Amino acid sequence: MTAISIGVNAQKLPNVQPESIQAPANIKIDGKTTEWNDKFQAYNRATDIFYTLSNDDSHLYLTVQATVPDVINKIIGGGITLTIQKSGKKVDKDGISITYPIFTKDNRPQLGISRRISVENGVTKTETSQDALTDSVIAVRNKQLADKSKYIGIIGIPGVDSLISVYNENGIKTGQAINNKGAYTYELSVDLKTLGISANDASKFAYHITLNGLGRPQMTIKVQNADGTVVTNSSAAQSPEASDMIAKMTAAMNAGGLFAPTDFWGEYTLAGKR
Repeated sequence: MTAISIGVNAQKLPNVQPESIQAPANIKIDGKTTEWNDKFQAYNRATDIFYTLSNDDSHLYLTVQATVPDVINKIIGGGITLTIQKSGKKVDKDGISITYPIFTKDNRPQLGISRRISVENGVTKTETSQDALTDSVIAVRNKQLADKSKYIGIIGIPGVDSLISVYNENGIKTGQAINNKGAYTYELSVDLKTLGISANDASKFAYHITLNGLGRPQMTIKVQNADGTVVTNSSAAQSPEASDMIAKMTAAMNAGGLFAPTDFWGEYTLAGKR
């Protein structure tokens, strides 16, 4: 999918999914969107993700796709949290929250998506690159995703631990994968019984989707003073010019929301039984 086609598709979609939808009968939680014909119900501009919330008689499904490299890195760094607020209120205090994927700092997949920031003639430039997307590169990426993501974070489900295995008996399934165009797809399936809701219930509930971000950046920025000495963002020997450059590069790192959470709210009423 080219950048142009992504932009056109995004412009045609609403910011928040407007209505409920029945999940395909052949839906699989495998990080692929073939059963959806690679189409989504909304493109949220606050988070830069395509998504579809759907259900069948027994499960609620969230399918998310990210095509922006920084957003993919953000998801891998901090996961996506789906919060269901059955009361319909926009508060998370009493909601059920599910976070996936969860990677430790030392166990994060290396997906070959790098970010280079430079300052030329006072202008900050940010470039994002990916490794060549050969079949072997994609296979390596997806193996890393499968091998390294073993846990799901849980808040608010009675009797369920705060950290459970992806191979759980709590009615929660997850999937993720990179496709041959470099897009990252996340899938979540939750048993309606686990959420305490039923397809027979036409009550509207609120949902909150959060891309948690990487937290405070822990990066060392190196720049060169006019005299040739190299200083870092933690160095006391910075010249005014170097300090200004470091400030601009730090701002550029944060500009895309890579480190801070981004989120949005929506409302959903379960589609009735087939």
